[in-house]
Amino acid sequence: MMIHPAIVSSGVGSRRMEACTLSSLLGGIRISGSRLSSTVASRRQTVASFTDNFASHCRTSPKLWHKMFSSSSVGHLGACARSVLGAANVTKDTMAKTAMHFLDSEVMAEVNAPTSFEDIRDALKIDSYPLSAYDTAWVALISNDEGDGPLFPQTLEWISSNQRLDGAWGCSSDTFFDLITSTLACLVSLKTWNSAPKCSLEGEQFLKGAFTSMKTDDLTLVSPGMFHALAELLEEASRLDISLPYSCSVVEHLRIHHGQLLHSLKGTHDLIKTCSTRLLSFPECIQHVIPWNHISELQSADGDLFSSPAATACLYMKTRDNKALCYLNGLLDQFGSAVPSSYPKRVSHILSLIDHLERLNIDRHFHREIHNVLETLSREWTPKIDEDTQDMVSEIIIFRALREHGYLVLPETSVFARCCKASAAREKLGARCMLELYRASELKFPGEEILDYAKDISTTHLTTLLSQTSESDSRNVMEEIKYVLDFPYFMRNLPQESMIYMDRFQYKDETMETYVETGFSRTTHARGPRLLAFAKSNFSSCQSLYQKELESLARWVKESRFAEFSFVRQPLYPSYLTAVGVASGPEMALARASWTMSSIMTTAVDDLFDEIADVHELRLFVECVRRWDLSLVENCSEPLKVIARGVLSSVNFLCEEVSKIQGRDLSHLFQRLWVDLVMSMLTEAEWTASGHQPSSDEYIDTSWVSFALGPIVPVTTFFLGSVISDEDLEDQEYWDLFRSVSTFGRLLNDCSTQQRDNEGGHVSSITAHMREHPELTADQARIAIQGQVRERAHEVLSKLLNPSYTLPPVRSGWLGMMRALYMMYYRNVDGFSNTPAELKKIIKRFFFQPIESEQA
Repeated sequence: MMIHPAIVSSGVGSRRMEACTLSSLLGGIRISGSRLSSTVASRRQTVASFTDNFASHCRTSPKLWHKMFSSSSVGHLGACARSVLGAANVTKDTMAKTAMHFLDSEVMAEVNAPTSFEDIRDALKIDSYPLSAYDTAWVALISNDEGDGPLFPQTLEWISSNQRLDGAWGCSSDTFFDLITSTLACLVSLKTWNSAPKCSLEGEQFLKGAFTSMKTDDLTLVSPGMFHALAELLEEASRLDISLPYSCSVVEHLRIHHGQLLHSLKGTHDLIKTCSTRLLSFPECIQHVIPWNHISELQSADGDLFSSPAATACLYMKTRDNKALCYLNGLLDQFGSAVPSSYPKRVSHILSLIDHLERLNIDRHFHREIHNVLETLSREWTPKIDEDTQDMVSEIIIFRALREHGYLVLPETSVFARCCKASAAREKLGARCMLELYRASELKFPGEEILDYAKDISTTHLTTLLSQTSESDSRNVMEEIKYVLDFPYFMRNLPQESMIYMDRFQYKDETMETYVETGFSRTTHARGPRLLAFAKSNFSSCQSLYQKELESLARWVKESRFAEFSFVRQPLYPSYLTAVGVASGPEMALARASWTMSSIMTTAVDDLFDEIADVHELRLFVECVRRWDLSLVENCSEPLKVIARGVLSSVNFLCEEVSKIQGRDLSHLFQRLWVDLVMSMLTEAEWTASGHQPSSDEYIDTSWVSFALGPIVPVTTFFLGSVISDEDLEDQEYWDLFRSVSTFGRLLNDCSTQQRDNEGGHVSSITAHMREHPELTADQARIAIQGQVRERAHEVLSKLLNPSYTLPPVRSGWLGMMRALYMMYYRNVDGFSNTPAELKKIIKRFFFQPIESEQA
């Protein structure tokens, strides 16, 4: 039954139940005692604002958090929020900012991005070029043609006049390790040319104190490239007789490990091909073993090497390459007597960093910067047709990033065709290009044949790479290829994927590749270990929070008595896992509770209709829901009464909470979603009882509603941080999306439960299709329905990624459901009815298994 927009202005039923028992149990899962204004920012913008201003909102006692945990409360976070917000008297606009204060060290160790990530924020700004003491020092090391002086003396002047008061060189956002590395680089350049002895002395004093205060454990969060860059500078400092504590443990550790690396790399066949980009992106750290005549092949047309002045300076010192010299001259002409850490900023490198942050599930902490990058690209990007293979990769990455984030962008046929058709180019670009091509092709809209072709070509190439894997190939790269081929990129549960991604990224062998898509992005490689450590801390903190919420939800299930009946499935963990995929942020406890509770209730009602054969009793249940009156089922069986009571009281509770957020009563809408659901289930029960065999169209018209997404997704979208007005609900696109995703899910579910449906005598799209096509076997009919599933997936995806199609929280909710459906029913497995071993393993690991972490 189609839900007509007119229902938003009409009441349903004449009675409302008292929900005092449930409220007592749940502790009043509320975020605020007042409605959100219509100007409230989107969820992610609010979280970004919160992380920037976290400290100023810590105005209440953490002890209250522990007090609230002592109550039996689903959504304890919401209960804490209600009480603390009332005590602190914060405004509506700061609601989400304050919400995470409750997560003290025992529950949420650190959820806001530390200020030490200002360098990441700068890296995400397309036009930001802060000057770098480290890179300037490398440029200062270049000698003139005679070898008796610096080629760029102005850089030495900049170094001598930009020393900090403590004797170091660097900026305020640098980490302690960055300061040490920059200071040693500047000291080496000054000593090389016997310049500014007073500055050199002060720099030596700083480094003596720094090295003696460090421990080897402090190097845990240092990237391989920067680790060996510092070690290489230490070797140069020793040759220049710079006075440093060479016998201290940290310095000895650096030099020993660096010597071992250089020894292992000497004589390596085809070092440029086999060495990881984590090291190769910092060629200055292995300058004495690298084949410079070969690495110049990676030089850009502008003369730079990896957009790095330091790497390019080292290249020029080794090769006297004229393009490199022109690049360096151009930098100094533009920036004066110093150079930035990266120039020009490659858009592909910025997008690789964004992709990295997203897959680590910490992108919300950098939302503003990411949004600005994508907005700039959407306005200014024009596809280029270029023979340069790196440019082709960049074009594909830009297309994927914009479409993935909901910007209107079309695939440039010439760019994709050039990547697809040139077999020589495929060999040259290798795994990285093909992975990017494959990922872009997964975002295909109906009618985009070039992306069909791109997927065929990239699939063939990646499959061939897997079959030709040798022991010398990076295990992690091959695992990435296999993972990409096995799981559609856009149908992954992102918080869950972060767990897998962190595993892959902590490969200890620094000479081996980790994440192939980062390419030669020095920023991503240099900050990778710190970002990984922060992601682990974020994961562990959220895991603790999720455990508390699961405990509360388990108490709600017990008190609702759903678990008392053996025929009722218990999908608490799968439901909550999918809820986290939709709303993972700590401030989204209410959204997760709404999603999980609604999923459990619809499952219980579905099982009730399957269990009870008495159609008359089922009609009483439907009438009870239609009138919202429990007295109508007083004389029915115990399971029916218990489930009816649980549903009505819980929905009343959600209605009360959403009215506080949205500022108006939405009970008529929530109740109508349930009325339509149970009426469609009754229709199917009557089909079974009478032996009626519906046509495919008749089946779909009823079964998309009985698939039971109505009480889950539309309800939860009201908790996702934005106001949804009555006018928004009158938009037909709102309801079209509801039907499209529900139909997709119903067909996918039918393919997964074919055997069970046949054994139970239930009608399905497969049996209906077989009656209309008697020449088909059951397997052939299932294959035909699977084809419809794929077609609908592309159709729905094109709507979900269209920024002009309905509202952002609505698209977000339905996209989360699409991902949930794929997770629950992929490979023809029903994750709700019989949780497969693989899914159980994911649930156990994601919610309960601690992850190794370091301090970020």
